[in-house]
Amino acid sequence: MGQIDTRLIQTAVIGGRDSDQPVILPEQPHNLDELLRQFGKDDFWCGTLLGGCGEPLRPKRYVTRVCHFAHEADPGRGECHRTTNSVDGADHLFVKAHATRWLAGQGYAAQGELRSFGHCHGDAVDFRLRRTKTHLRFELHPEDYRSWRKAADSLGAKEGRIEWVFGRDDALARDMVARRGYALLVRCETEGYDRRVFIGTVTDGKETPWAPLEHCRMTESGLVTPALEELRAAGAVRDDGIGCEPFPSSVALPSGQVVFAVDAEAVPLSSSPLDVPGRRLVPGFVKPAGSRIVRACLSLPDTVPAPTDQYVYRLAGSVRLLVTDVIEGIGSSWAVRADALVRLNGLEAERTGLWRPSVALDERHVPAPRASSACERTPLTEPVSSGPKAPETAPGKTADALRRALEEVAAKGATITWSELTVRLGRWVHDLPNPARRELLVEVDKPRVPEDPLLSVLVVTHLGRPLSYLGQVLSRLGAAEPASEFALQQWAAAETKKTHEAFGHRRTRASAAPLPRVNQPAARVQAPSESDLRWAHQRRAQIGEKLEEAARTRVRAKGARVQRLSQAIQQGKAHLGRYEEVRSHGQALRAWLGEGDRVLDLLDRLIGRPITVTPAKTDRTAAPEPKPAKVLKPKPVEKKDPNLRKIRRLLGEVDRTHRHRPTQDLLRLLDEIGKHRDQLTRPLPAAETKLVERWRSRLEDQRSAERSAQAAAASRNTPAGAGRTVEPPQDDRLPAERIDKLAPTVRDILQELARADGTPLNWGDLRLRAGGQLPPLHPDDQVALLVAADRGTPADEPLLSTLVDNSVAAPHRLYRQVRLGLGRESVPDAELESYRAMEALRLRQIWRYRR
Repeated sequence: MGQIDTRLIQTAVIGGRDSDQPVILPEQPHNLDELLRQFGKDDFWCGTLLGGCGEPLRPKRYVTRVCHFAHEADPGRGECHRTTNSVDGADHLFVKAHATRWLAGQGYAAQGELRSFGHCHGDAVDFRLRRTKTHLRFELHPEDYRSWRKAADSLGAKEGRIEWVFGRDDALARDMVARRGYALLVRCETEGYDRRVFIGTVTDGKETPWAPLEHCRMTESGLVTPALEELRAAGAVRDDGIGCEPFPSSVALPSGQVVFAVDAEAVPLSSSPLDVPGRRLVPGFVKPAGSRIVRACLSLPDTVPAPTDQYVYRLAGSVRLLVTDVIEGIGSSWAVRADALVRLNGLEAERTGLWRPSVALDERHVPAPRASSACERTPLTEPVSSGPKAPETAPGKTADALRRALEEVAAKGATITWSELTVRLGRWVHDLPNPARRELLVEVDKPRVPEDPLLSVLVVTHLGRPLSYLGQVLSRLGAAEPASEFALQQWAAAETKKTHEAFGHRRTRASAAPLPRVNQPAARVQAPSESDLRWAHQRRAQIGEKLEEAARTRVRAKGARVQRLSQAIQQGKAHLGRYEEVRSHGQALRAWLGEGDRVLDLLDRLIGRPITVTPAKTDRTAAPEPKPAKVLKPKPVEKKDPNLRKIRRLLGEVDRTHRHRPTQDLLRLLDEIGKHRDQLTRPLPAAETKLVERWRSRLEDQRSAERSAQAAAASRNTPAGAGRTVEPPQDDRLPAERIDKLAPTVRDILQELARADGTPLNWGDLRLRAGGQLPPLHPDDQVALLVAADRGTPADEPLLSTLVDNSVAAPHRLYRQVRLGLGRESVPDAELESYRAMEALRLRQIWRYRR
């Protein structure tokens, strides 16, 4: 004799053991009384379509317990193998009954059929709509993906269109979202002793709206919910259903570790399953960190300017690997998806292996000098704001504007870059892709006359070399293209000289007029101030001295450095040659001074450690221009005191060598300055006093940061229990091991702050957020802790320490020292505040989307 089922049962069928009319037993006794008055108490069955035994069920009425069905206590009854007794155990019958009535109201005479996938009798409910050749399936308990795909292909071959309604938001529903932009779900909610059917519309990244089944429509294109009607009106979904190839799936890749270069020779893509609305595919070469270079496509938003084959880019933003289904038996197709690009500079691009500079030329073949030292490197390439665009007319007008600009450059005997042309002509020049720039240069030099000079050779790269597509420009103009890159550079240098000579006759006339950047009429040109003239005189002498030093350095240099020094020397000479031209115009002279700073900086970087010169020459160079008699009163005292001359010479050496010289050496120079200062017969002038104090403060901060970084590095390189390799803490200093243990806590706090609002906090607030884990720290330990917390921050991202503000008495001290401790590029004191504010803004934009 089998055991009697004593489990609580909430659903049954009425009308017989094989009935498909379900009913729910209310839990409250007064609702049960109403049910019994309507159906009686002898018409409830443990239905076979519920997986039951087919025996009668009796409603049990309780006041202190939940009302339920129960089998009769018949000793001869067999065991019931029913597995689901809850209210949702009969949902397949409720869906079948409600959908049948709903379809009848829509004009479809269809009967539901139950399907089993091994879970229960009602894993799916099928309706065949013969009038529209549609198969409607409510899949309440899902199959595995392979079985579902096989069933979908089989039903599609038989019925034509299939409309799927899933019981769960699972992998099958997400596959449908990838195919047509949406998926339909079904659920039931209890109302009395019935279950009401609701249909949901699933889309990517949005909350699922639910609507009662009676509010939906069955059309020839499938089941339509109110939310789906809005999506179709907006064009956000596809209607081909499962017949569509799915949108590609994606896998996250590490950001900042993938570089990309455009393949200019690749055949344009006609169609691809990876091409989705709102984005475009760019063929090229992809190199993940630690991997080989592979040919692949890059998916970019339409709002990001198209990359060109002149540069190498680092992928930024959300970087993901796109993968789609097997296509025609050739395997899975893939691409790399990114939201933004960062253009790499020449050295970084060369390290990737995707770009290589042109071969070094002899000095006599070096291209003509550029008129400016501006660099063409740009920051993160994000959707650009609307600015000046190319005129919406035929290319002739844009070519005329470019031709006039190049004629002015030729008259000055210089060259120019596309970035500098952007400043002159407008933003539309920057937005032009390389093919459009090439066509514009062809238009500038049309029609080609063999003996006439070419203006297109005056447009060069930021290194002063010919454009990579200059040979194609020559071919389009009907000229013979040089056979090799070396021959092209030789030809470009000769042609540049020819163009300068042809337009040189205009230079004399142009020099009498104001410079192009001086927008005022000649009659209203402002005369330069006395201070500007004095600074210009000094700057002219400094550049002349630096050019002599660069010439001596070039004699000992080798390889590509010789060419870079030659270009910088020619650029410096060209800058000095413009002095007489600008000295009578105030605005032009100030621009000349600003450009002189860049020339000096370029020469200083290329020379490296300076050549030692005699003190007499340094003193002669540093001496100010003679002033009127009334200003020269203190001057005899300065000239008679040799200690003041030595102090000025040492300050000049500190200023020139601080980028390349060890901090300890610079501090020794300041100590030597202090010795000479003690021997002065009169107090040190205010200007020199301010310089000494500024350098002393800056170098002390730099040395403190270096000590903190060395302590942190020593703690990382010292194994546990390795003896006394690290000095014990001095006074109230923390050991390096303790700092490394506190660093993750500080990093987590700063990450959460960046995700929230990114408001800077002081050290006291940081301790409060740490919940007492941070003890009072020595200033050097504060720097070491922030250095350890930011050690894992990628080089192209702002430091999390940007959010830690310090006291009003010493603003930005911590931030400056942390940057030095991590080897980040130093920022001038005058620009530090604005630079830090921009870094904080970038930090909020990056972390607000990270979880």
